[in-house]
Formats: sequence, structure tokens, C-alpha cells
Amino acid sequence: MGRRAFNVPAPASPATTPLRLGSSSLPSRLHRRQQLQSLVPASNSANNVPRWSSIVPDVPFTGDDQGSTIYTALANLYEMGSFDESQFEAETYAREGKAGKSGNKTSISAAPVETPEVLAAAGAAAEPVPAESSSTEDFGAPHRWQVVGMMALSFVLCNMDKVNMSVAVIPMAKELGWSATQRGLVSSSFFWGYSLTQIPAGWISTSIGGARVLMAGVALWSIGTLIAPPAAHFSLVALCATRVFVGLGEGLAPSSATNVMARLVPERERARAVTTVFGGLDVGSAVGLLLCGPLIYYFGWESVFYLFAVLGLLWCLAWPLCKPEQQDVDLPKRMIAQSNEPAPSVKKAPVHVPWGKFLRSPPVWAVIVAHFCYNWGYYTLLAWLPSYFDMALGLNVGKSSFLTLIPYIAMTIMTPFVGPVADGLVSRGWSVTTVRKMSQGIAFAGPALCMCALAVLTPATAGTGPTGLIVGIMSVAFALGAWARAGLYCNHQDLSPKYAAALLGLTNTAGALPGVLGVTTAGYLLDATGSWAMALFYPTAICQVFGLIVYTMLGSSERQDWD
Repeated sequence: MGRRAFNVPAPASPATTPLRLGSSSLPSRLHRRQQLQSLVPASNSANNVPRWSSIVPDVPFTGDDQGSTIYTALANLYEMGSFDESQFEAETYAREGKAGKSGNKTSISAAPVETPEVLAAAGAAAEPVPAESSSTEDFGAPHRWQVVGMMALSFVLCNMDKVNMSVAVIPMAKELGWSATQRGLVSSSFFWGYSLTQIPAGWISTSIGGARVLMAGVALWSIGTLIAPPAAHFSLVALCATRVFVGLGEGLAPSSATNVMARLVPERERARAVTTVFGGLDVGSAVGLLLCGPLIYYFGWESVFYLFAVLGLLWCLAWPLCKPEQQDVDLPKRMIAQSNEPAPSVKKAPVHVPWGKFLRSPPVWAVIVAHFCYNWGYYTLLAWLPSYFDMALGLNVGKSSFLTLIPYIAMTIMTPFVGPVADGLVSRGWSVTTVRKMSQGIAFAGPALCMCALAVLTPATAGTGPTGLIVGIMSVAFALGAWARAGLYCNHQDLSPKYAAALLGLTNTAGALPGVLGVTTAGYLLDATGSWAMALFYPTAICQVFGLIVYTMLGSSERQDWD
């Protein structure tokens, strides 16, 4: 049953009533409601239609970075039931004699005074308006969040197909006689393909929409995963080729998902949507590590590739049923994220992506550097952590897989708190730039300190170190790293909703390089020095400190003039 919305008589001079949404100085919900409703008479002089720009201004308020504070304030009002956005738009069109529809919502009736008695009477008298579309609550959740949920599931599968090699490489190396350098070569080959599709994925997603690109990516990486076992028995080169194929498919996912969110999800929900979707990577790492150990023990290392590939192909069959290209009808147009797709009746013009302007923008370079530095730690640990537990701590493949799971569980637990906390700080008046820098600073500084501690604690002789303490510090590092979901991963949409997918493709290209350079270098340094501190932990800490400095100096969330 939809929310009921009720009108409050507007003041005689609405233009003199200041709007201070999100301010803690408002004395009551009634005051906030009256201020919001006082804007209803503000009209466009041409057609006398109330303007949403009165609520979501084209130019942000003083101290308001990109209007995110106003969006969050509207979200709070909406959740309290004090403002029904779809009813506002429906009433507007009804006044002009248009066919205003507001699916599963109650009609608006005027009330002279908003007292509890009047509210009750108005609620009893409200009549439902037939829905024009059932896209919003077919399964008890808004359509955009059904799409977000499916994308999160695809990201779960994405990292399951990354970590399967991280665990499977242990028995594969023993069976096939690989050195540490060869282990690093196999693990890094995924990122060769991953880096190649970053910029093309952004451009294609911007041009034709991310929904189709995401489906193509899942199909590509699932097929590559399916053919990995026979390729491994054939030759090392053949196995690396299949991992390149997997990387090509997974490289399409970030930009395509960002494109879908920028089109479907309003800005006030964006941090939560981003943390939900990209948080699927952390869930996928945890689920993959949880399953890989038992599957390898009972069915052999080949089983993790076959099972995960089938799951990806099943997702491809389900994705079109979710109708990811269909927008919600219950959000006013000004509250919907800027669309990269025109109406179906309009032929789409070629999209010009201003790559040169991207590269001349200091905030874009801040995100590029931050993405590279963050992923150096994330990808090298993702590839080498099971081998670290096996080779440095003397654990078998089952225990290595289980202990590797614990840090990812810590990251998964932290992730749901990141988005709401970031949005909450914005709603309290913090600028979006400050929130982004604070979040990314946590994701850099905390893990860097943890890496230094792990370098000291790693034993020189396998099986003699404090395993519990090492796993605990590693878990803290991963949990703090989750704050990047409200930092650099939101920053692309802050800088340019229109080119968010292209921006992510650009920065993710830089972010994919550590998968090639970092993972391979770690294996080479391990063979050369025999030290996990020199091969893995100190290089990661140095990258994170460098990223912290650059992002703090150059980072911003102000919308760029080329958007």
C-alpha cells in the first residue's frame, strides 16, 4: 500500500519562505512539511506548472556540494511519510488537465489545517489511483533496487571467478610444478584482459546503455572460466589465455553497472546503490573462498571453475527478466539520475566523450591515482593471500582458503555501514568533497599501517608465526578498505553523471594495472628475496600512502564544467 500524502495550505508569500532542508535547526516535522509545501505555488511563468528546480536547484545552495544534501533531505522526508514525490507530480499534471498517474498511491485532498483529526479523515477519504506501470513494486521493492540487486549478484559472481584461481593455484602449482613467478604469471594474466576493456566498456556503455554490456561481460567471463581446466592441462600459455578471456569479460562490469546506476538511481540514493553493487565484490570473495576449499578437497580443483561458470550463465538467463533498461515511474523526473539514454521514440545521437578534458582535470587525476593505489593492495592480496597462508604460515589448502575468507568477511560486514554513514554526514551539512576525502583517507591510512605491522609479524620460518594475530590485522585492513566504496567509487558520478561510465573506464584502466604489475612483481620479488614483507606488504603500504597524499590534495566532488 502506497504512502498517503496530504496538502498543507501554502503561505501567502511562498517566495519569502526559506528552504532549509536537512538542517538540524528545524523545530519539527510539521515545520519541514510546511516549508516544502510552501514551494508548490512557485510556477513556471510559461505554463504555471510548479517547478522542481525550486526544490532541487540547478545551482547548488551555498555550502551544498552538487545538491547531495538536498537530495538526502528529501530522502529523509520521503521515508518519514511527510512528502510523497509521485503524488506531488501527479497532482501537478492533474491541475493542467493531463493524465496524471501515480501507481499504487493515494490521491491528494486538501485540508485546511494539518491536525491529527484532519490527517485521519483525509487518510480515510483518500482513493487509490490506478497504476500506469507496475515497474516499481512487482516484487515488493522498487524496480531500481531490483536492478541494483541483480547487478550486485553479478559482482558476487565476478569475484568468485577471481578468487577461484587464487585458491586453485595452490594444488595446480604442486600438480603442474610451477614456481612462484609462474604462479604470479597465471594470477596476473586475468588483469591483462581486464585492463584492455576498461575504456572500451565505458564508451560502449555510454553509447548503447550498460545493461546489455553487463550481460555480455558476464557471458564472456563465464565461458572463459568454463574452459580453464582443459586449458591448464594443455599448457601454461593456454591457461593464461583463458584467464585473459575472463578478464576481458569482467572488465566490462564496473563501467556498465555505473552507467545503469547513473541512469536509474537518484543522487540521494547513489552512495547506497554503489556500496550495494560494488559490495558484491566483497561478498563474492567471501563466498568464493568459502566454497573453494571444500570443492577442491572433495571434487578436485577443476570443480571450482565448472560450478562458478554455470552460475554465471544462469545469471545471464535471468538478467533480461529484470527489465534493467526500464526506469521507475514513481520518481519525479528531477529526482532521477541523469539518463544517458533518450526516450525509445528518439533516435540516439553519437555520444562524444571529452577524453582530453578528463585528462586535464586534477580531480579526475586524483581518482586515477587513488584507483591505482587502492587496487595495488586489493589485487595483490586477492591473488596472493591463500598462497601466503600456505607458504608463509604452513597451512594446507583447506585452512588457507578458510583463513583467507575471514578478512573478506570483515570487509563484507563493514560495507553496509559505509553508504548510510556517508549519506548521513552529507545530510548533516558536510560537503560531499569532505565526505569523499574522509572515506578514502580511511581506506588508505588504516590498511597502510596494517601492512607495516604484517611485514614485521610474518615469520621467517613457515608455521612459526602468530597466525591468529596476523589474520586479525589483515581483517582490520580489509574492513577499513571498504570505505573506498564511499570514496573513489562514488567520485565518478559526483564529477559527471553524464560521463560516469566513461570516467570509471578510464580510472579502472589505471586500477587494473596493479593486477598485472603488482601480482607479477610480487611473485618475482618473492623468488628473488624470499621475503613476504619485501614482496607484498611494504610495496602495498607505499602505494597506499602515495594515494592518500594525492587524493587529499587534488580530490573533489564538484561537478565539472564539461559534464
